[in-house]
Amino acid sequence: MLYRLAQVLNVPSQPALGGYERGSFWKRRLWAWALVYIAILAGAASALVYYGPSALMGLAAPLALLVLLIVWTFPDSKNPPLQWVTRLLFAFVIALVFWPDYLALDLPGLPWLTALRLVAAPLALVFLVSLSVSSSFRAALADRLRIAPVAHGALLAFITIATLSVFFSADVTGSLNKLLVALLYWILTFYAAVWVFSQDGTVKKLALLIWGFAVLTALVGFYEWRLQAIPWAGSIPSFLSIDDPAVQNILSAKSRATTGIYRVQSKFTTPLGFAEYLAFTTPFVLYFLVFGRNWAIRLAALGTLPLIWLSIMRTDSRLGFVGFFMSFLLFLIVWALRRWRQGKDSIFGPAITLAYPVILTTFLLATFFVGRLRALVWGTKAQSFSSMAREEQVDMGMPMIWSQPWGHGIGRGAAELGYRNLAGGLTIDTYYLAIGLEFGVLGFVAFFGMFLAALLYATKYVFQTKGATELLLIPIMITLSIFVVVKSVFAQQENHPLIFILLGALFAICYRIQKRLHKEAGR
Repeated sequence: MLYRLAQVLNVPSQPALGGYERGSFWKRRLWAWALVYIAILAGAASALVYYGPSALMGLAAPLALLVLLIVWTFPDSKNPPLQWVTRLLFAFVIALVFWPDYLALDLPGLPWLTALRLVAAPLALVFLVSLSVSSSFRAALADRLRIAPVAHGALLAFITIATLSVFFSADVTGSLNKLLVALLYWILTFYAAVWVFSQDGTVKKLALLIWGFAVLTALVGFYEWRLQAIPWAGSIPSFLSIDDPAVQNILSAKSRATTGIYRVQSKFTTPLGFAEYLAFTTPFVLYFLVFGRNWAIRLAALGTLPLIWLSIMRTDSRLGFVGFFMSFLLFLIVWALRRWRQGKDSIFGPAITLAYPVILTTFLLATFFVGRLRALVWGTKAQSFSSMAREEQVDMGMPMIWSQPWGHGIGRGAAELGYRNLAGGLTIDTYYLAIGLEFGVLGFVAFFGMFLAALLYATKYVFQTKGATELLLIPIMITLSIFVVVKSVFAQQENHPLIFILLGALFAICYRIQKRLHKEAGR
């Protein structure tokens, strides 16, 4: 594996004089490198003795760089481990939507060993190895990324801004940790998804997983509602139990202070995170309802919708219903436009399209004048404190953004804002504000710009979809649209990895459509 590195380090030198051979640059300085190595070991041992196990994290950085160097020197291969990229990405999705992230191993001096981290680390390794050893894989990945150059450029700009933001952070160590998590959970999974979901059958499997785990987490939520407590809260094995106030807060019963009604959260850390996930899954359920290959699938999808509705009701979350209603409204107009364009003799397509402004206006008016619907979308007096808190946070945060438009550092939004909830904990409720505080004005534009640009590119292809795989572009686009809207009132990042995976899937499906269109055109 180190053949390239060996070639670089052992190139024979030209002899200086007849009968003599000059030692290589590295061999002549072998003693110096040995001293440096011994010094590093001595420094590591001293740090471990002085700082204890917490020094292990800092000492891991040089080791990680060494691993990256070794990976980059691997010889070229025609058989990169791409099948493991696919397997590990699906394992990551399962860990994300099934396993509670707060049930983890807590070893001294190390971050929590969560299921996501245990999968993300080998995923990063095999993905980087594949990039290193396969020029054909690098070319294929680059070809897929060119499908939406502005969106990919915005992503690269966001990565750069996020990295530079660490230098402006008041807590460099904390920001570095947040940056590493973002690189592993968001950026790595995006690039892996671009490749994986351009392969036959993989996007359909992803959609089935999202749908299946929506049902499973909803059933867990029903059992939680019956117990009025998280089912496993009192029976966590000792090796997975973390003695941390944040975890204890997650496991505690949740209720709105003004009503006292219990709010379910299933396997998620908050009821809002659960509601957000259910909103993200609704477009996929509609996909199976409308485009399911048989009546059994369509009936199962139809039965899932009341399950999602009731689960969102029990989270007592307005954002969940906003996403739920958006799913229907956006799916309806996309279906109608596509039907009109592809079926010239269709009556329903043009009829629904022409009537859509009236349908949309009627629904919006109903959210203001129909009491029950108004409560679901806009809330009641019970939710007024949340709305007032967001307004107050915006009033506090906007001057801070303009006073330091380059940002305060990744992961520093809530700390810099300094707003505390009734329990005394730091909080920030809108991700728009969090992005502005952490990454500044340019970071805000880059982050949301990559999603908006990707959606614009996808609009070019969505009405040319054929077959089950390409049609999945519709629910993916709707879910990303819901994400952009919901982030105006919800700042937690629990479901962000899924969104970046779906963004990668959008690139992949658009690439497949473009490839098919070129083939049909005879290019």
